Order: sequence, then structure tokens, then C-alpha cells
Amino acid sequence: MGGPGLEVAKFTFYVFMPIGFMVYFGGPGFYERYVADDVFQFNPPPKQRIPTETGEIRRTLDDLRAAREQRRRMRERVMREMAAEDGGPGSKQ
Repeated sequence: MGGPGLEVAKFTFYVFMPIGFMVYFGGPGFYERYVADDVFQFNPPPKQRIPTETGEIRRTLDDLRAAREQRRRMRERVMREMAAEDGGPGSKQ
């Protein structure tokens, strides 16, 4: 059909085409040119500063614990209201 020259050309194409794609699309130049700006446009860096001092860390932890406790109390209140609307546990309608 095509002969050994065509087979060598196809083999070369099949081996080096994926390598070429990886080199071109995986290189830092492609990333800087096409990807880097879009990453920050769709996923901006966080605006919250991470605490580094011991006092700041303790205050942040206390705030997180208070928020978690508030969410837990809110969840319990909603569950009690839902149970009261249903007539309590074990009631049949």
C-alpha cells in the first residue's frame, strides 16, 4: 500500500505529535499568555488576610467557634419548629 516510508512517517507523527502538544500547551509561556489572567478573573485570590500572630489566631478561632455554635443553635431551632408543625415525633396524620 504505502510502503515503509509512509509507515515511518505515520509512526513519527503518532509519537511526536502528543509530545509536541505537551511541550507547547504545558509550557510556562502558554500558561502566562492564555491562562494566568483568566484564573484570576474567574477565581480571584481571597481578600481575607490569614492571621499570623498568636492573638489574632485565637480571636479568629473564637469567632469561628461562635459562628459554628450559632449555626448549630439555628439548626436546632429549625428542627424544633419543624417537629412542632408536624405534631411532634411519633404523631400520625
